[in-house]
Amino acid sequence: MHGVHVIPDITLFIQLGIFLIFMFVMKKVYFDPYLEAIDEREETIEKLKKEAEENNLKAQKILEEVEKILNETKMEAQKILEEEHKKTNEIVAEILRKATEEAEAKIAEAKKDIEMSIDVEKKTMDKIIDILAKDIVNKLLLKEKAA
Repeated sequence: MHGVHVIPDITLFIQLGIFLIFMFVMKKVYFDPYLEAIDEREETIEKLKKEAEENNLKAQKILEEVEKILNETKMEAQKILEEEHKKTNEIVAEILRKATEEAEAKIAEAKKDIEMSIDVEKKTMDKIIDILAKDIVNKLLLKEKAA
């Protein structure tokens, strides 16, 4: 067998022309819009990826700022609590000091009143003792005179 011999005739050129026209029409009608849509989709995807990365970075920065503010707020709250605790301790110490002073003053006053009462009672007792001593002396003198 020998190879297939194709003899070119006009039909072959017409078919080749129709095929080229078909490919040209397909390229303009189908392939170009399809490739353009794919390119646009890829561009959109890349754009969205880039925006997502930027948004992620912004969110990360905001999160860091929030954490910083939160830490500062915690430190400030701790400082305020410590200051209030210190003020409270000072107030308690002042109240205790005043209460101690008042108690000591009342004790001193009561002691003074007791000492005054003791002095009054001593004077009263001295008068009673003097009276009793005089009575005893008078009775003894009367007994001596009577005897």
